[in-house]
Amino acid sequence: MRYWGSFVFILLSITFQSLNGIFSKYAATGIEDVTLFTIITNSFYLLALVCLFFQALVWQQALHRYPLSYAYPFMSLMNFVVLFASALLFHESITPFNIAGLILISLGITMLSRHFRETI
Repeated sequence: MRYWGSFVFILLSITFQSLNGIFSKYAATGIEDVTLFTIITNSFYLLALVCLFFQALVWQQALHRYPLSYAYPFMSLMNFVVLFASALLFHESITPFNIAGLILISLGITMLSRHFRETI
């Protein structure tokens, strides 16, 4: 049960990494004149850096509790969050290839997690 109770660290890592991508996109679209000053003073860019900091903290906790070979494939779930967020927030299209890729990712994660449950 220790493993499943600590799964929150993997979920938080996915969340912070996804938010980093979303905030980075907002930062990139909000800068007209690209200079070092406009980049480092952009609030979305700063939020992206904060998310990276927290992602690093919770990821270390996840790796402390899980083998890397188990924890890392779950980071692929970030693709789901980013794909749907890009459609909702930035009106980007979702293609059949995107859906097929997500299905393949899901199958891989399912296979890995089932194997891990059988070994503990």
